[in-house]
Amino acid sequence: MKIDGNKWIYFELIKETDKTQVWDVINKSSEEPLARISWYYQWRQYVISPEPNTVYNDGCLDTIIKFMKRLNIEKKLIEG
Repeated sequence: MKIDGNKWIYFELIKETDKTQVWDVINKSSEEPLARISWYYQWRQYVISPEPNTVYNDGCLDTIIKFMKRLNIEKKLIEG
């Protein structure tokens, strides 16, 4: 599954279990992964792990943050 992010990035679902998901942040121009968003159980929230030597502008970071907040809200709704 792919979800459009903004003019420069999209999110691609890589793995899904009954409780969590793993997403890649993909550069629309190069189709290269920029980062991975996954569940970090120690903090009980989704976190981002950027690829080495990647850079982000404020628009991309804002889009990524909104996406992660949505994932965290959905996870809390599933947990009850």
